[in-house]
Amino acid sequence: MPRIDLFYYGDTSPGQSPAQLYREIEEQIVLGDQLGYHGAWVTEHHFQARGEVPDPLTLFARLSGTTERIRLGTSIACAPYYHPIRLAEQAALVDALSGGRLDLGVGTGMTTPELAAVWGFQPDDAARRAKEVHEILTQAFDDGVVNYAGEFYSYSDVRISPPAGRPASDLIWTAAGRNAIPLATAHGFRLMIPRPLPLAQRLQINAEYRAAVPGGEVIHLRSGLVGPTRELARERAVEFLREYAAVYLRTDWRGGPDSEAFDDIAEKLSFAVGTAEEVADKIWAWTEQFGGTEETAIQFHGPHVAHAHALESIELFATQLDALQADAPRTSVEWEDRGIPDRPVPAGLTPYTDSVGDPDVRRLVGVQATAPAAAR
Repeated sequence: MPRIDLFYYGDTSPGQSPAQLYREIEEQIVLGDQLGYHGAWVTEHHFQARGEVPDPLTLFARLSGTTERIRLGTSIACAPYYHPIRLAEQAALVDALSGGRLDLGVGTGMTTPELAAVWGFQPDDAARRAKEVHEILTQAFDDGVVNYAGEFYSYSDVRISPPAGRPASDLIWTAAGRNAIPLATAHGFRLMIPRPLPLAQRLQINAEYRAAVPGGEVIHLRSGLVGPTRELARERAVEFLREYAAVYLRTDWRGGPDSEAFDDIAEKLSFAVGTAEEVADKIWAWTEQFGGTEETAIQFHGPHVAHAHALESIELFATQLDALQADAPRTSVEWEDRGIPDRPVPAGLTPYTDSVGDPDVRRLVGVQATAPAAAR
């Protein structure tokens, strides 16, 4: 039985500012925390892409203080865009702030020539860079020290602080892609299957993962909307569905909530629309279709969906959580507050006298000291 999460692609609606979007996401995730949703996932996008959240980890640093229980997941952190040591430190910090509630989804991300040029890599290198970032994060979280010599990144005796409070296999979810199965096999990572993948690809990668990682876990990212009636839910969802049909199916669908194509498009885009009971039934069907799914994340917030309707979806669907999650195991490892060695002060200090000079900050700021003007 699946654990049920919220999912945010970060789309704005016409006339909505990013700042307003962030406030709405926070309010919805806080409500989800109160109502018993297992987690919330936020996608990373940059510049003129559709999503407006460039740094989910910064958002999670805030949400760690406004929520108590709900898990916080990146879907995904785009590995080639990061300095891997910086990403390890930032993730460990957010995990510590949240008491071990971070789920770090990691993948290659978008690799257009424009984005690659900004981040300073070649598009053809993106997947290999992402593989190395996974391996560096594994060392950082499991060993606390990174010693790595790769094609793109090399580090020697880099000691990570704050120390990770959980193993890498519990922190990292790897996104479906060319590296996913080998990385999951080698390190025991959990698998994230993105929403737009065609069904045949979803089924194939799910089967390959199950065969390669016995006891592994899979999360599927889905979309949907819940209403007090089936008719009202479809009416509220039609523009959401229409826009995603244009983006992902490249089709100019002009139908309405009662059109025959509504359900066909919804199926192709992994949408579940209807009453809470109808959406729950769809999740059961999806779960059986894949021979069991440990986690399902639903995007109730999307373009043209009013904030009030997203909140109502979250509230209405919460009535189904007990049944859906009744036998779903909570498999996350408990976070451990690990200490660090004492940071020693310099040795060989001399007793204090009135002649002690100004602070020597050369080692702190990396500048070469110059003599005072009077001494030149």
